[in-house]
Amino acid sequence: MQDYHNNLLFKKIHGYIAAGSIGNSMGELMEGYTVEERQQYWGWVDYLPEVTKHTPPRLPSVNDRAANPFDTGLGHPPIGHPHTRIPGTTEDGEERFRILSTAIIEKGGRIDLWDLAKAWSTLVKPEMFGWQLGSQDQVIYYSIKAGVVPWEVGRCASWPGLYGTTKMMGAVGVVNACYPEQAAKDAMELARIKDVRGVPGNYAVEVAGAHCAGVAEALKPNATIDSVIQAAANVLGPTPRREFEEVQELARRCGKDPELYGKELQRKYENRQVSNAVEILSAAYGILYMADADPRNAIIYAVNSGRDTDCRAHTAGSLAGALQGIDAVPAEWVETVDHAMKINEHTTSNRTSLETAEGLYKAALQNIQKMKDVVTQVESYL
Repeated sequence: MQDYHNNLLFKKIHGYIAAGSIGNSMGELMEGYTVEERQQYWGWVDYLPEVTKHTPPRLPSVNDRAANPFDTGLGHPPIGHPHTRIPGTTEDGEERFRILSTAIIEKGGRIDLWDLAKAWSTLVKPEMFGWQLGSQDQVIYYSIKAGVVPWEVGRCASWPGLYGTTKMMGAVGVVNACYPEQAAKDAMELARIKDVRGVPGNYAVEVAGAHCAGVAEALKPNATIDSVIQAAANVLGPTPRREFEEVQELARRCGKDPELYGKELQRKYENRQVSNAVEILSAAYGILYMADADPRNAIIYAVNSGRDTDCRAHTAGSLAGALQGIDAVPAEWVETVDHAMKINEHTTSNRTSLETAEGLYKAALQNIQKMKDVVTQVESYL
């Protein structure tokens, strides 16, 4: 094992990758359900479940720990494939994250929209849809294949304004480690492949930038929960920032009770789409605070808090992993998700969390070296 595996930055990057995948997998089973429904069907969830995808979807019985009818992209014809996902298997948000991560790893640094479009064109195959990739991913893939320029693809988003855009972007925060401002700018540019900015009420692109700023901040050696929350807030405009700060205050009032927090959020967001970008960002960063940035607790709190649990758990868990490093992430959970990735026949990348972290760490170092070279050039004039 190379020396850099014990480097603090590498451990924080590995913690980010692994905990995000774990949260994504653990939270998928009860995605879309309320706290009360989760309590009835599954009790308190603190394990990586097996998830069965049905066509057509069906409601679970109290004793059925496998059915999840919420995923419309995978649960309905013509692209749905009935199948069982073993514990540790992730879903569409993680697939988009792997596509973007691969683009960064292969380029060895920051990417642009053309790099990301090329990754979608080469890594995705039509037969993948209906397994991990879903209906909204077809829009991106076939638009690119049809020759639509990548910065216009997001105008065709099938689910605009939702958190899926942010979920794919986190690696932008990693390659811009410790530089939140640049991470936000890169993310908001790259997010145009999935959504559009400027439509009233749609803050998906802005939220992607905010989260990547939070990730980059979390990778600083002296980062704190408060500094991560503030880094994300700094990117948001007045309307989404107001909502974000209201939810942070709610998290503080709810103490260490994720179920109470979830019920309060259910009331706040009643009759609203569960995957709204601002809601998920706000809820997940609140959970980061509630869990004291402990990766295990952040994931479990998010999973048991209702609504879009896999997105909340992916975000809260990954931020906690970035703050605390891989040593704070339960090793048995890391092993489970890495095994599922290695044997997955329908994924765009079989890299384990360790292998992804290695690639992104090297890309981040190359980006840092480029910035050093610029500083050296400028200083030569002084």
